[in-house]
Amino acid sequence: MEPKEEIKQKLDILTFVGEYLELKRTGINYKGRCPFHKEKTPSFFVSPDRGTFHCFGCGAHGDIFTFAQKMEGLEFPEALKLLAKKTGVVLSEFNPEAASQRNRLLDICAAAALFWQEKLKSGSGEKALIYLQKRQVKKETIENFKIGYAPDSWDETNKFLQSRKFTEQEIFLAGLTVKKESGYGFYDRFRDRVMFPITDVHGNIVGFTGRALKNEESAKYVNTPESQIFHKGKILFALDRAKSQIREKNYAIIVEGNMDAITCHEFNYQNVVACSGTALTSEQILLLKRYTNNVALCFDQDSAGQTAAERSIDLLLAEEMNVKVIKILSGKDPDECLKKDLPAWEKSLREAKEVMMFYFEKHLTDENLANISTKKEAVGFILKKIRQIKDKIEQEHWLKKLSAISGVSLDVLWQSLGNKTENNRLISSKKSLMTGEENIEKKQLISSEKDVLYRIFSIVANNPQHLSLIIPRITAEMIEDDFLAEFYKSLILFYNQSVEMDLPIFWKKLAESLKAEQRKNFDEMLLYFEKNYENFDKTKISEELLALLNSFNQNFHRQKIAYYTEELNKSENLEQPEKIQMILKKLKEHNDHLVSL
Repeated sequence: MEPKEEIKQKLDILTFVGEYLELKRTGINYKGRCPFHKEKTPSFFVSPDRGTFHCFGCGAHGDIFTFAQKMEGLEFPEALKLLAKKTGVVLSEFNPEAASQRNRLLDICAAAALFWQEKLKSGSGEKALIYLQKRQVKKETIENFKIGYAPDSWDETNKFLQSRKFTEQEIFLAGLTVKKESGYGFYDRFRDRVMFPITDVHGNIVGFTGRALKNEESAKYVNTPESQIFHKGKILFALDRAKSQIREKNYAIIVEGNMDAITCHEFNYQNVVACSGTALTSEQILLLKRYTNNVALCFDQDSAGQTAAERSIDLLLAEEMNVKVIKILSGKDPDECLKKDLPAWEKSLREAKEVMMFYFEKHLTDENLANISTKKEAVGFILKKIRQIKDKIEQEHWLKKLSAISGVSLDVLWQSLGNKTENNRLISSKKSLMTGEENIEKKQLISSEKDVLYRIFSIVANNPQHLSLIIPRITAEMIEDDFLAEFYKSLILFYNQSVEMDLPIFWKKLAESLKAEQRKNFDEMLLYFEKNYENFDKTKISEELLALLNSFNQNFHRQKIAYYTEELNKSENLEQPEKIQMILKKLKEHNDHLVSL
């Protein structure tokens, strides 16, 4: 039996889709809200009998493999491997269907993790074990989280992975090596560090965090760079372990650091995930919403942690999540609190506060209310948060509380809230009109292949590490514009030699390698980026790039389909059966590519 059919026999589509969204029975089928577009009334149906899904809202349709591909952003070989792992179906090592660059990168990370686990148990890993013992990490936890040790060597990991038949370029694309500035060759990114694997929601190792053992190291922690398989803003540490408990308890605790999450799991608090030291992203929240709408934030007690908590709260509320805030009553973070004062941790969880109470306690302090200037600022901040609440009854509840604490009459507070709300409505309407005009201009701007490629190359010129996303999706032969095709070739060639240079040096060296006309256009690209993407963060840049790559590929395949359709009409009139078969084959190829996007 073919692996694909065996997987379908072992894993029904209802069970798999049910891991991502809530489904309710309707006759012989099941329905829920479509995960591929926003909707209030469910229009997404799953048919267990046929093994298919269909959305009457957006038209999404397919089987269990299509769903995995769309939901996880995978190519078919990656979806095949994911579902094979889930069902225990063994794929041949050389199965052509399972061969893809993404799978190769996942295999590299898995091999590196095993290598570093063995190193931790060896003599060279003794100091790493001592560090873990000082942090009171149990042996079982080390094994469960596959914690390891990267040896104090410039090339030992690289050589090991090459001995396992991985190429230097593949190891580099997995983020485990760095290109030498002086010429060809690579050196290990992680050296003399305790290694913590980072897994995606399915348990695949996609990256690592390395903790320095030498005090003189400038970077205490080093992470895998963004890659084809690792996107920090789209991963919640330990979610693969926590998701079943989160769903069962209908409640997730979000902590800052990976070590905080590890310690929580060690103490059997298994509905805990970490956002890896930064404020939550929208992508992480949507990932968590697959399992619950109820979260409690437990960030570090320092100012940076509390600021990150406030940013995260705004994003969570925007996604209509129910949010509480945990104030740690002992220690600076969950790791320290659990190990030094377990009763304080348990009390912290019991006393988790609603978001508004968190804001009240933080901002309406005696000190702030004693001075009219700080009082206005504090009350204004709370009003801003109350304004974000959609329910009028809940608004009134918090306004009454604000009035009692601040001494400002309820009438004045309602008036302030109402005026601001109306002003915001008018401003929002104006912005909406402006945004509509800007969107029309944007669509016109990127309507041609050249414009799309110009945007793509302007992004990669300023973020050369993203070239690894472009190379698998665009070949020089797909580019009709001769200048851009030649520029793309030059960019790839230069990148392979110089990717680890500082950005200004990269620009200078690349410009020197280009022809005069190419240099002019390259300068324009750099300015174009500053003009259009100045306020974009790394996550938004990546999203924009992927959207542009998708747009380019869609336009390319549509143009080819139009061309071959015209050729088909001509050939049918001339009765050329061989040419017709060739054209039909080309049409199918381009149509299949278009459907897969």
